[in-house]
Amino acid sequence: MKKLPSPLNLAALFTATFICYSPAAQADSSARWVHGSWVNVRAKPEANAAVLTHLVVNTPVQLDAAASSGKYCAISWGQGQQGFIACNLLGDKALRLEDFVDSRKRTSESSNYFPARTFWMAPSLSRLQDAGLYFQETMLSPKQKALEAADNKSDGDKRPAIKRFPIPEFEAMKQLMMAGVIEPASAYDKPPALWDDILKLAKAEELPSKKVTEASSHLNDSLFYPGVLVMLRQLNLPAAAPSYFRSLPDLGRPSAIPEELSRQYQIPYAIKPLGGPYWNEYEPAGIGVIGWWDLGKLDVFLQKPVMKHSLMLSGRFTSSNSNLKYSLGTDNCKEGFRFVGLDVQTEPVKSLAQRRLAPKARDEAVFHFYTSGELPALNGAAQVTTQAPYKLQYDTKAKSNTFEHFSQASMTSIDLDKDGVADFAIAEAWHRNAGLDSAVDQPAYRVIFVNAAGRWYIFDIDRYSICGC
Repeated sequence: MKKLPSPLNLAALFTATFICYSPAAQADSSARWVHGSWVNVRAKPEANAAVLTHLVVNTPVQLDAAASSGKYCAISWGQGQQGFIACNLLGDKALRLEDFVDSRKRTSESSNYFPARTFWMAPSLSRLQDAGLYFQETMLSPKQKALEAADNKSDGDKRPAIKRFPIPEFEAMKQLMMAGVIEPASAYDKPPALWDDILKLAKAEELPSKKVTEASSHLNDSLFYPGVLVMLRQLNLPAAAPSYFRSLPDLGRPSAIPEELSRQYQIPYAIKPLGGPYWNEYEPAGIGVIGWWDLGKLDVFLQKPVMKHSLMLSGRFTSSNSNLKYSLGTDNCKEGFRFVGLDVQTEPVKSLAQRRLAPKARDEAVFHFYTSGELPALNGAAQVTTQAPYKLQYDTKAKSNTFEHFSQASMTSIDLDKDGVADFAIAEAWHRNAGLDSAVDQPAYRVIFVNAAGRWYIFDIDRYSICGC
């Protein structure tokens, strides 16, 4: 098997596709761009000639028409490197991501789905996964596909072997991700939504329609239930004014993963492969193979740590370094609220006010957030104030037409610098969760707001999760 370029060389090769071009260079009739995803560059204009290297999509090259022969074009690139490439894999302009459909919008009729190309154009973990799945679609034999079909009924110890073979391009993709990349911008990015915009939608209709919930979920993925909007419009947030946080983009959400903070702070993140594809044993989800070609288990982490700030029930504030590492292919489910510092959360679930009354619980983390560097110094513990719960109103029509409706809510305000202006607010809402053992209304939904430059934003949403559902 041929030796692949080192991660360093792959990074240099990828960087070459982002050279800035002068108008004169763009007007040069010999200027071309590679249009294949991972193209062989050969020593001679022959199909069986030695492969010198590979060039990825959008690598700029110069065409030497006089030296070209038949189906092979003579090219030069980089620092005087030369070779021959199939002419049909060259174009007279660089490709754009907009020229291709992504996996979210792909349909059975899509003819412009080429995840390997889009990976090299803007590398990311999600595009690596898309490419791996595409290789499974196009390169596995029909027999192996049939053996790995979902809902396999064979016993666990008799399930068919998962067979893969090395694909040089996928190996190069993994090497680039192991070397580290910065997550590219995405049309699906959703920064924290301005509270005024959400509140306007929540108050637009007595019973929020599908049009309203689609608009609210466009601002925040979690706001797709009419009952949640009915709850939100009854909240009473503290008055906002400029205080501790001056800029929203400086703040990383509690639910952030390495990819999000890589994009936000322009910090590289990387992967560490740990194992290949494997059989999923969770029968309700359907027995099937989990993985992306020959990749199944891996760690994902930032290459440069950020600051993780945790706020305790007592108001104490702690900071530590974090690379946000998480693992794919392992059970990462956390039962209960995700952002709190407890590994085990017992039922019935206690509210923030109830937990603050328990001396041993006062040093539990309520939630955390991230910054790229140190925060301005604080003078002692934050001022934490919890409002008494108040009843929420749902009319008969709303109760019968909403999936989630809540019985009561409470607001906790957090003043970090004790200037009389809340910097965070947590709205806690009660409802009866069918998945809980306790058949009573209890805290199940927390909306975390942040005051940035004097305006409230929905920073994150923490729901009481039940593993296995």
